[in-house]
Amino acid sequence: MNLKRSITAVALNTCFLLLIVLNFSCADSNKKSGEDTSYQKHLFKKTLETSQLAVSVVATDLDYPWDLCWGGEDSNILWFTEIKGTVNQLNTDTGEIKNLLKLDDVLVKKSYGLLGFAVHPDMEKHPYIFLHYTYSKNDEIRSKLVRYTYKDEKLETPKILLEDIPGRSYHNGSRIVISPDDKIFLCLGDAGKKRLAQNTSVISGKILRLNLDGSIPIDNPIKGSPVYSRGHRNVQGLVMANNILYSSEHGEANDDELNIIKANGNYGWPDVTGFCNEPYELAYCKDSIIVEPIKEWTPTIAPSGIAYFGSSKIPEWTNSILVGSLKGTSLRVLKLSSDGTKVEGESVAFNRQFGRIRDVIVAPNGDIYLCTSNKDWHPKANPEFYSDAKLPMIDDDRIIRIRQASDDLKNSLIEMTEKQTPVDNDGMANGIAGAGMAVYQKFCASCHKADGSGSDGFFPPLSKTEGVGDKERFMKSVIEGVSGPLVVQGKTYNQDMPSFKFLTDKELADVLSYVRASFGNGHPSITEDEVVKYKELLQN
Repeated sequence: MNLKRSITAVALNTCFLLLIVLNFSCADSNKKSGEDTSYQKHLFKKTLETSQLAVSVVATDLDYPWDLCWGGEDSNILWFTEIKGTVNQLNTDTGEIKNLLKLDDVLVKKSYGLLGFAVHPDMEKHPYIFLHYTYSKNDEIRSKLVRYTYKDEKLETPKILLEDIPGRSYHNGSRIVISPDDKIFLCLGDAGKKRLAQNTSVISGKILRLNLDGSIPIDNPIKGSPVYSRGHRNVQGLVMANNILYSSEHGEANDDELNIIKANGNYGWPDVTGFCNEPYELAYCKDSIIVEPIKEWTPTIAPSGIAYFGSSKIPEWTNSILVGSLKGTSLRVLKLSSDGTKVEGESVAFNRQFGRIRDVIVAPNGDIYLCTSNKDWHPKANPEFYSDAKLPMIDDDRIIRIRQASDDLKNSLIEMTEKQTPVDNDGMANGIAGAGMAVYQKFCASCHKADGSGSDGFFPPLSKTEGVGDKERFMKSVIEGVSGPLVVQGKTYNQDMPSFKFLTDKELADVLSYVRASFGNGHPSITEDEVVKYKELLQN
């Protein structure tokens, strides 16, 4: 009897243990193999018309990330670069980050370093990644396009495809796209020399088209030239979707752009910004065929990386271009027409939630990833402009994931609190001082600071300076712009100042008078009539 009870007990215990094992096995079978989402930090949820989005941080403490690329249709690997010259892989299932490359010849300062980056979409057939970065040659800034081979989880065999590209401390671009027909598209800024953008014998201010080995395609619009389009100031975003190549571009003081890039297209810079709608642009547009943008922004938002969202996972955003905004500190969602050639609507998401957004990408499963750029030079030079956001934020710089929220996250996450842009220009525009302050906040404060103190080494102060006190000189600087070295209070500044001639005569008079009366200056106002007369002198 005792033996029988023992056998029975063993059998029951064995069955019980087997049931436990089976239960655990069934539970695990519902979980993606190798996935461990515990590494991510959930921030909040955002509710759209019908969708609820879960927002989480998947990578922290990065050093000025620039570019995000996906590793293939079935991959869980997100490639990302940092401007200091590193190429990294993020496993989006586990959060593990692996460094694959650290460039030893990259020249890094301000907004140049490792810039454009692309992973070939068919890595089995073409195991290549492409880098565009700045380097020093004879104490001058240059840049080059380099192809690496990805083999055994390593990057090796670098091949220079294009080098000795003229550079400067700003306007180097860049982004890279590999098209379905295996062509490289590389966008380059004007390197601070405006007129080069229209000169097809040089590659500054252009979008280039090359074969994967760096040779020039025989069907390029200009025979024997890599130039595909011209008239670009500083393209910062590039994406191809449904055989349409879209780009985002920084305007000077107005007219940031979203463009559709066409072979041999002229995008106008520096003669035209945005649409052909200003009096000084109409004559040029009449004599030249200019490709106008499908979207422009004034005041500027500094659009950066862009991505096409074609997924149905977030139906409100299906068939949209997603635009990361630096100055605008938001994600812009541009709803496209059915043929993709027009912008039919714009919404602003995550306004002032993450700070400056450098790049955005859509994963094959419809998840959205974006990277911040809060540790770069701009917040350091302009802390007051971002004072409400306190940039850099905790854990910056970060990679953030946006996806449809699961049922448990819908119930557990708090709703995102909408943040408003702190400057209420309409409310401030009361009287000349208020109107002038409103114009100043829109167009000037991001460089010269709200208190006119400027940014040491970048933008000169406006407080008690000779250039502000001299009425004609000040009007000339604001209306015509300033190029080349400028000495203010014994310090040299070499950052070009754009022309603000697109402002109305009243807006010019208001902002000129505001600066002359503020920041301890105490100079008399400039009237609208004086602005009109000065413009007439320029025309004569």
